[in-house]
Amino acid sequence: MKKLTLLLTLLLTTALALPSAIAQEDVTQWGLPEGATLRLGKGRINELAYSPDGALLAVASSIGIWLYDAQTYQERALLTGHTRAVFSVAFSADGAMLASGSSDDTIRLWDVATGTVQHTLTEHTRSVTSVAFSPDGATLASGSWDGTVRLWDVATGTVQHTLTEHTRSVTSVAFSPDGQTLASGSGDNTVRLWDVATGTVQHTLTEHTDWVLSVAFSADGRTLASGSRDNTVRLWDVATGTVQHTLTEHTDWVLSVVFSADGRTLASGGQDATVRLWDVATGTVQHTLTEHTAGVESVVFSADGRTLASGSWDGTVRLWDVATGTVQHTLTGYTGTVESVVFSPDGQTLAGEISRDTVRLWDVATGTVQHTLTEHTDWVYSIAFSADGAMLASGSWDLTVRLWDVATGTVQHTLTGHTGTVTSVVFSPDGQTLASGIGWDATVRLWDVATGTLQHTLTEHTGDVTSLVFSADGQTLASGSWDRTVRLWDVATGTVQHTLTEHTDWVLSVAFSADGRTLASGSRDGTVRLWDVATGTVQHTLTEHTDGVSNVAFSADGRTLASGSLREIRLWDVATWVLQQTLTGHTGYVESVAFSADGRTLASGSGDGTVLLWDIAPAAPATVREDINGDGVVNIQDLTLVAAQFGQMGEDIPADVNGDGIINIQDLVLVAGAFGEGAAAPSARAVSLARLTVSDVEGWLIEARESIRSGSGEASRPGGLSYRRGIAVLEQLLASLMPEVTALLANYPNPFNPETWIPYQLANPAEVTVSIHSADGKLVRTLTLGQMPAGVYQGKNRAAYWDGRNAQGEPVASGVYFYTLQAGEFSATRKMVIRK
Repeated sequence: MKKLTLLLTLLLTTALALPSAIAQEDVTQWGLPEGATLRLGKGRINELAYSPDGALLAVASSIGIWLYDAQTYQERALLTGHTRAVFSVAFSADGAMLASGSSDDTIRLWDVATGTVQHTLTEHTRSVTSVAFSPDGATLASGSWDGTVRLWDVATGTVQHTLTEHTRSVTSVAFSPDGQTLASGSGDNTVRLWDVATGTVQHTLTEHTDWVLSVAFSADGRTLASGSRDNTVRLWDVATGTVQHTLTEHTDWVLSVVFSADGRTLASGGQDATVRLWDVATGTVQHTLTEHTAGVESVVFSADGRTLASGSWDGTVRLWDVATGTVQHTLTGYTGTVESVVFSPDGQTLAGEISRDTVRLWDVATGTVQHTLTEHTDWVYSIAFSADGAMLASGSWDLTVRLWDVATGTVQHTLTGHTGTVTSVVFSPDGQTLASGIGWDATVRLWDVATGTLQHTLTEHTGDVTSLVFSADGQTLASGSWDRTVRLWDVATGTVQHTLTEHTDWVLSVAFSADGRTLASGSRDGTVRLWDVATGTVQHTLTEHTDGVSNVAFSADGRTLASGSLREIRLWDVATWVLQQTLTGHTGYVESVAFSADGRTLASGSGDGTVLLWDIAPAAPATVREDINGDGVVNIQDLTLVAAQFGQMGEDIPADVNGDGIINIQDLVLVAGAFGEGAAAPSARAVSLARLTVSDVEGWLIEARESIRSGSGEASRPGGLSYRRGIAVLEQLLASLMPEVTALLANYPNPFNPETWIPYQLANPAEVTVSIHSADGKLVRTLTLGQMPAGVYQGKNRAAYWDGRNAQGEPVASGVYFYTLQAGEFSATRKMVIRK
């Protein structure tokens, strides 16, 4: 046996050293799903197991099984294949095989030396919560939420017995040292002792008053320990089924119990964030280990009994010296559910809520942690960056919102007075207002960011508010709720503009398109609905998801919508609402999705405790056919080149996209349909530079629609996907040239020093001036912009520009200033701040 153990150890060292040597410092890329480029977090810890020779420590996590060198604590491998969280792991007695039970309802038997699956066992109908090998390795026991215990022949992967006496979920199974008895703990508050040979019950132990969460035999088989949700550990005489000791020091659920190899010490992990070491003979506590900050899900002794490993919901595995009760080493990187993830506006920082009450800020380029924010005292539910990236807001179950300085990681304000969980936070585009959505009292609150004072409380919802988003101009706030509605609010007055009621279950997320004309909402009813903001009517309903839609987000260029659901993300083409791509790889619900500013990366946070970064850049550069000017990008310039050559005929003319020998509306529409390939989609600034007019685009659309009706050109072109997308892009261009209302938008940056840009939009041509006044009402500067056509003036080359100087050319002092737009009969005023 010693020779076999030595041989296996050598095999393990050789096989598992390979991935370590290749990527020891970059475990963020181990086992990535297709399309993902980086993983932040190792998942949520569910159970630990030492190999019998003490060489390896296995951690069952929500994304797979991590194997560590138990001496150096370096990662050796990540075993993936389960499609959902791994709840339980167990080594065979010879260490050659590892069993894993998962919430995907399966058990996998792994060859430890090669990391390959030997058998997948599929008889259970619900999550497999616990697995255990018999001492001879011939039999595997498994417990499941389906209420059964199954005994499997390891060699063949077939079921030998199905044990059905429990009336609720089976949470834990354990073999006696002689292999003749199996213990099982259950949600029916009992422990059952089974005869392994016959599958019959020997004893039913009924002293616990709540779920039994863990069971373990002592080394001599005479004593059984059970941990329960009734906050106790009970030590049972196996022969008689009577209680020897009841251990009551834990103040919350006992999640895990395990005996030392000599049977003298029992370790228990509790939801009270402690590990307790008990003297089995007397039932007294020897040590209370208190380094963990959240529930201890699993405890396990090393083979020699000198080290205890404990895994916690705080995202750490701690290795303790049993004799002294001190920590020898801590393994980090594990996380809880990632409820929210968001990019900073410059795309360089990613913020994610992890490990219950903690927010982490990662450097996107390196995946390293910049700051860990820990002031909250309960779960953080939502996070949001301000438009300038300088501030982060976080809402929590501790009934507070905290405003953090991103550069230093320190709290600037704590907003109190909420009467329920803060489920959503979002900054207005100008950064002056923060909206917070509240569970329990079903309200939305609007706060002045500078002072932390409450401005409005919005009270129309009748269920928890789940999601908030401001329109780009900051004038409208959308809120989704458990009451199955979306509400559109006028921010200035706090009144409801529209109540959207088509969803049939909770609305979990809302997002505005870049132009503010469309609102997307994701619901537990499995649909995404696209609403016309002006009228409050449904434009499209996306029904391909097979489970609730937990999050929706538009890319910055407005071309793509992402929607997250159970284990998947779907990417939609906004122009046609055709599904572009489905991203799979998470093992839990996708709780949050966020695009980077350049639209090339999507971040997703999941209930599996990880954040994945996905490369969603176009797979190939723009095609030569539609890239008329050959600059590698299909954009406005290509469109105007086609328009300028309308009517030309001949062969091999670049603008003849469809190759029919004449340049006409079909070529122009196909170019429009390829917009953004190889780069971002066209912006309002690009439209302006091309000097497009309303009449230009209106004329193109008339011709394009007529082309579809007449069926002219190639049959496969008009009416096809590319052609329909081209028409949709032209419609978007027309919309960008024709605002529905005249409006003064928020200046940017704000606060600023020394210059700022003042965007606006005109529904009709008008004579435009912008006047700037100091806080005491004195005129500081007048910007005369002249007669301007209808359109959007938002980019830096289109918006009004102020250099922070007065009419005499002198720099003005720091402070609050007001700017007023006069456009014909329209007038509006907003506030800005110079900070020096």
